[in-house]
Amino acid sequence: MKLKKKLLNRRWTALAGLCLAAPLVQAQTPTLADQLPRNVETGDTLQFRVGAGIERDSNVLRTPSKVSDEVGTLSAGARLDKQYSLQRITLDVEAATYKHRDLDSLDYTTLNYLAAWNFAFTPRLQGVLSADRRQYRDITNTSAGFNDVNLRTERNEQAEATWAVTGGWRAQGALTHTSSESDDPRSLESSPDINSVRVGAGYEYPSGTTIIGQVRRGDGEYDRAGIDFKETEPGVVVRWPITAKTRLNTKIGRLKREHDNAPERDFSGTVGTFDVVWEYSPKTRVTVGYARDLGSYEFAGGGHISGKRFYVAPVWRPTAKTAVILRYQRETRDWEDVAGGAPDAGRSDRTTYTGATFEWEPRRNLVLSTGLRGEKRDSSLPNNDFTATIVSLGAKFTF
Repeated sequence: MKLKKKLLNRRWTALAGLCLAAPLVQAQTPTLADQLPRNVETGDTLQFRVGAGIERDSNVLRTPSKVSDEVGTLSAGARLDKQYSLQRITLDVEAATYKHRDLDSLDYTTLNYLAAWNFAFTPRLQGVLSADRRQYRDITNTSAGFNDVNLRTERNEQAEATWAVTGGWRAQGALTHTSSESDDPRSLESSPDINSVRVGAGYEYPSGTTIIGQVRRGDGEYDRAGIDFKETEPGVVVRWPITAKTRLNTKIGRLKREHDNAPERDFSGTVGTFDVVWEYSPKTRVTVGYARDLGSYEFAGGGHISGKRFYVAPVWRPTAKTAVILRYQRETRDWEDVAGGAPDAGRSDRTTYTGATFEWEPRRNLVLSTGLRGEKRDSSLPNNDFTATIVSLGAKFTF
């Protein structure tokens, strides 16, 4: 039963984790898990939701010369969560449109979805088939002064199975397809498409601690450049409930990507995520995390981008109907082995995000929110620094 419960919840746990350890792309649009109201229920439910909001952005272009504007948001979504004996089906989709009062050339629309079938054929053999898509504004580009929006679309399809061999021993296998596409060719991982096979084995202790060693082998192509590559990533996954109120989750691997016909694009290094969740009290939770990523630089002759990210995210619920959500994030990104003639040769960015959101649930199916966030980038490239302050109001209604 313990294994079954973990597998049933894995997809939503993983997606929530993506919000805390998002890729090294700064997104104005929140992830799907961010967009779900706090009153979305799990279990045998079919729910619909609509939302509206407005932001006052002091620097919508993210350039040294600030241009302010007001941004209105409208969204609509639906969620189905259905249990059929040992099987569980989860479907969630949400469309959102962003309209600017003055700079209507920056208007854009996104579509995010998640579909998952958590299956159990026997008590020992269980797994998940899933597909998800995240689409959001990528504003890490350097197209200063251009009134356009670069969108990033990320997709992930996976088939994973876990076999409880005997006692606490576990064996895993998975087939995955991932793709990322950014309108900005100079951004991190602007167009890779990767098919992977992953195998792993490990042990789950009676305390709940799990240690899994795994190896992933992938074959990919940069759709924009038409260059093939192969990659390997051995690693280890650890989940450790340190105390009844504190748990640690970490994944550490060694990524190596090789390009047969373009060795100047090869790279390797340590990647991974690490976070500690502390449930200080029933009303207070604090998450502290660190992540390291590597990715391709597909523009002008090769090289790669490495990034490090540290974040702190407290959540305080003073009452059953209110919540205060804080976040601080410091991100470092370096362009390495980039050809001297490339526009990003020697580039290094330091970006800081701070935010505070207050949520109020005046009635069971309605959530009102207000927020304040700041963004600041210091870059080695000239005219690439910016600061921005965003004030927001929003509402979501679920029925």
